[in-house]
Amino acid sequence: MKKFWISAVCIWVLGVVAFGQKWEVKDWKGMPCLWKDDAPVTPMMFWQWELQEKDVRDMSGAGMQIFSMFGSFPHYSYPYWKKGGAFGMEYQDANIRKLLEWSPNASFLPRIFSSAPDWWIAENPKENIVYTNKDATTTPRESFASRKFLDESGEMYRKAVRHLLTQYRQHLLGIHVTSGPWGEHFSWDAYLGLKNRPGGSDGSEPMRQAFIAYCRNKYGDDVQRLRQAYHDETLTFQTLQVPDLDERKKWVDDAWRDPGKSRWVPDYFECHHETTVRMIDHFCRIVKEESKGNLTTMVFYGYVQDEKWPIECDHRAPSKIYQLESVDMLSAPHTYHRRALGDDGEMRQYLASAALHGKLFVDEGDDMTHLERQKPHPDSRAHATNMEESLALLYREFGNTVSHGVGLWYMDLKKDTFRDPQLVDAVGRMKKWADESLKHSRRRCSEVAVISNPESEFYLGYRQHPSNNIGEGLYLRQMGAFYRAGAPFDWFLIDDLEAVEKGNYKVCIFLDDFFMTEKHREMVERLKSKNRTLIWFFAPGYVSENALSQERMERLIGFRLEKQAEGKLMAKNPATGETSGWNVPQKAIFTILPDSQTKVLAHGIENLEKSVVMGQKERDGWRSVFSAVPGMSPTLLRQLYREAGVHVYVDSDDVVLSANASWLSLHTREAGDYTLQLPRTCRKITEVTTEQVIAENTDTFTIPLRKFQTAVFLMEP
Repeated sequence: MKKFWISAVCIWVLGVVAFGQKWEVKDWKGMPCLWKDDAPVTPMMFWQWELQEKDVRDMSGAGMQIFSMFGSFPHYSYPYWKKGGAFGMEYQDANIRKLLEWSPNASFLPRIFSSAPDWWIAENPKENIVYTNKDATTTPRESFASRKFLDESGEMYRKAVRHLLTQYRQHLLGIHVTSGPWGEHFSWDAYLGLKNRPGGSDGSEPMRQAFIAYCRNKYGDDVQRLRQAYHDETLTFQTLQVPDLDERKKWVDDAWRDPGKSRWVPDYFECHHETTVRMIDHFCRIVKEESKGNLTTMVFYGYVQDEKWPIECDHRAPSKIYQLESVDMLSAPHTYHRRALGDDGEMRQYLASAALHGKLFVDEGDDMTHLERQKPHPDSRAHATNMEESLALLYREFGNTVSHGVGLWYMDLKKDTFRDPQLVDAVGRMKKWADESLKHSRRRCSEVAVISNPESEFYLGYRQHPSNNIGEGLYLRQMGAFYRAGAPFDWFLIDDLEAVEKGNYKVCIFLDDFFMTEKHREMVERLKSKNRTLIWFFAPGYVSENALSQERMERLIGFRLEKQAEGKLMAKNPATGETSGWNVPQKAIFTILPDSQTKVLAHGIENLEKSVVMGQKERDGWRSVFSAVPGMSPTLLRQLYREAGVHVYVDSDDVVLSANASWLSLHTREAGDYTLQLPRTCRKITEVTTEQVIAENTDTFTIPLRKFQTAVFLMEP
């Protein structure tokens, strides 16, 4: 036995020496965390296209230990996959060696693209994406469904990972696996989507074959089931086509695609997004195989649906990505629509579901400091005009991430973004307190759950049209109110309702759950207990796998409804006359037919001014609140929260709030004295941007804050 243990230890030591170190993601104090060997590591890093000596030395001096580099433009300018099958990473090597010269103890996570080089695209036209919009013109790119691309690019990707392991294994943390526009795994349509010209991809033969395989799997290789689902008695699997853009723009019932009349378009959308996830898995598995599981993988994916472009460009299969064993970390830039000073800077991920499935989220901190305003190329990300505003944005990034127990990487797009001692000092301070956060509970303590189903819009028309303005209204307008309602919330996918049921959630908000399977409905029914408040928006459960049903929706929410042909997405408070929501039209709005049990919360405007668009009902063991429009204000939300027994930290619409068991983050719209009521007594409360203890042995404190100021508190129990 003694010899056995000596041998086992020797094998383990040899393995460590051979590989160098093991990086992974696993739980630490209640949330996924980055680990190196047997210790948790603060998931904070610094990125530039090409790392610059001054910035590396400054950031290393501030305590930054992890760096990242590279992007899409260098990938195409300096491809490691050369014409004729040659391979070389001269460009990458030169930059990595500079990093290790300037910061010898650094670890790094390089962004390595799997996208095909330009010469391969030109030589393989049958493997390229096809836009069904014949007017769409853009640079040809590979189809994500192409087996030839996956196989050939995969072999070169394997060589790239092997090369990085051979040269830098003592410093290599993992691989940021990237592809598609900007490396963010959007469909190539995204380049067109910015110009409001939908491409309607992907009509290529590789995608058609992927769609055939998807349908064979979904319908059990039974052609009769396929014909029944598509209402086409002549259809076979081999004659199946990808629906073109004109077909996708059609809707059958007002704003809706009725799955009872054809599942063709919704099925294709599901296939389209699952194809991207399969591609991601393909390249991430290569990293895992080559490193024997000792490197981590990070990908851009799972973004919440807050962009205005067509549905093909979104990330609509986050539930599938969360289930991949090959993916450890997810990343996204926070929202571009509410990131100005005074806004919430929402992190674009279904964070509660990501954490539930063991994925570490790393927020892309690409807010630009005031230094960017001094250059001739203004950017939509830049909102700061002076040092004070720059610090407010940087601390808001930090406060959001530390209060959610996630990671953060500082993104310097233009160089010089942090080249001021005060900014470097701020980054150092945040790194120090991020290290401190690993000593405290990182668990969320929310009593409000927001629940989404990204597949719901498979059954609506394209965005930027009255058949579907609701998606943009909910994600851009309504979500902002949740951040200013005075209580933290957790954001789940509908597939994870079992975790919601087991959690301590007193309010469950169904944001965009128009499509519900029977399994979803069964889980929702179980939430109708324990005096919970269930808040519904627009058309909850209206769509099933096989039909549209108003009666099904009415049974679900406990209200009788009336379908209006069209109306504005606005609500008017009957007591105050104040309006909220989004002043745009939407087809097929369901308004409430009130009865004696209905408490009217809001009417509509214009043609809906006599219609009830928001109401409340007491049910047996639960409360139902329905809103036809994205117009539920922070004030109303706080009222509903308190009625449900939710702890409200602050009673103000003018402050964005985020909190977990140990951290509280505030970002203001207006100056004022803000009184915070904590859910428990704390031994010590430290405001970390000033590093001052502001209160001890209390559950209440008041703090004066300037307009557009961020304050971040460590609460020690």
